[in-house]
Amino acid sequence: MSENTKNITIKGLYWNTLDRFGNQAVVTILGIITARLLVPEAFGIISILMIFTTIATAFVDSGLATSLVRTKNVSEADYSTMFVFNLLVSIGFYLVLFFAAPYIERFNGIDNLALYARVLFLQIIAQSLGIVQYVKILKNFQFHITAKVNLLAIFFAGLIVVALALMDMGVWALILQPVLYALFRSVLFWLWGNWKMSFNFSKASLRNHLGFSVSFMISNMMGKILSPFYYSFIGKHYSVGDAGYYFQGNKWGETPSMLISSIIQGTTLSTLTPIQDDYPRFLNACRKTMATLAFVLFPVSILAICIARPAFDFALTETWLPSVPFFQLLCFGSLFISITDMNVNFLNIKGRSKFSLSLEVIKFSLAILLLFLTYQQGFLAIIYGQISVRIVCFIIASIMSGRVYGYNTLSQLKDLFPSLLMSLLAAIVAYLPLHFNLIQHNLLLLIVQTIIFAGIYLGLNQLTGNDVWQEVLALVRKKIIKK
Repeated sequence: MSENTKNITIKGLYWNTLDRFGNQAVVTILGIITARLLVPEAFGIISILMIFTTIATAFVDSGLATSLVRTKNVSEADYSTMFVFNLLVSIGFYLVLFFAAPYIERFNGIDNLALYARVLFLQIIAQSLGIVQYVKILKNFQFHITAKVNLLAIFFAGLIVVALALMDMGVWALILQPVLYALFRSVLFWLWGNWKMSFNFSKASLRNHLGFSVSFMISNMMGKILSPFYYSFIGKHYSVGDAGYYFQGNKWGETPSMLISSIIQGTTLSTLTPIQDDYPRFLNACRKTMATLAFVLFPVSILAICIARPAFDFALTETWLPSVPFFQLLCFGSLFISITDMNVNFLNIKGRSKFSLSLEVIKFSLAILLLFLTYQQGFLAIIYGQISVRIVCFIIASIMSGRVYGYNTLSQLKDLFPSLLMSLLAAIVAYLPLHFNLIQHNLLLLIVQTIIFAGIYLGLNQLTGNDVWQEVLALVRKKIIKK
């Protein structure tokens, strides 16, 4: 990785880390407040509707945003074409879902679900209005702007949501949260972005990007709708309360891995694009990126599994303790999602969106098959099926990466294993205070477990001379010397 690319990547990682962790901090606080104020059935309702918004937003993006980010030279016609296309598609989808809302209510047998759906689906149009500004900001490596926009949008939306929850508005607090976030985000992108609105539409530009974007759109949509599909399916075949428990377990279970991988993917999509044709540099950058992902992802996720029970009891109250085993298993399974998504990210940078589509078709088909084979056996059987699918998909993705640019399964396991092993060793020791019931107070137990885990994990990295850890130390020393 060249010095310039490395500096841009470090800068991007800094701002994306600030963005994602700041955003997640607000989301976590909101999640705790709403979980304490609202009943599981409210979360069950929102989980049932998520499949529709997920499909719609995947179509609205259409992969054009990713196609523009990975394209070296983008014209104004490209930007305006994407704006017009996304706006028209979002309006079209909203109208379809608006008129389909009564049928959704009838199918699920939940009163007022049509009204909830029509309000929730407004996020589709709100989100489409800011995509072009977002893409242009990424193209200019202005990661600080996206950080400010995302943090302010979730903060303002969160204030309103908390107010609604305190006013006993129930499910409306959850319904309005994504709508308000999408609206605030688009408004702020227009305030700080530098693209001037244009309705020029170029068929040639659309054709040029559709080759990549259609495959990406379908694969992206299939990847994103699996969790909402599970929510909807469980809501139909189990009680709404059970769907709420599963929703909380899955939402928090996917949070650590999705948070960390989104930071790294959001940076590398922009920074690795300029070197996509330089085979040795690109492969080396991919290996460093994967090792960095493992260095952060494995300890955070495995620590979350280790402290799950006292964390849920302390933060969400004992009401949500039935979600703990779901959380722990899905948190483990999400490790494979992040590693697979990183492979897909690298393949997309190389322009191989059709490989990504093939993987998503396999994943989606296998997931649906296992869901129908396991759902009558209970929640744990469903989750074991999910984990199996995720492991298989990682193996397939790594094989694809090996064929396209030489980063095969064995090389990836070699880069991932050290951080995984050190995380497991740290978790075994950190779990002892909980296992032997040495500390009664949940908050104190959380603090002690975290300190033990962090001390052992970082100590092992220091003893083994882990390359990523040494680079982190070098950056810290450099910052201290500058000050």
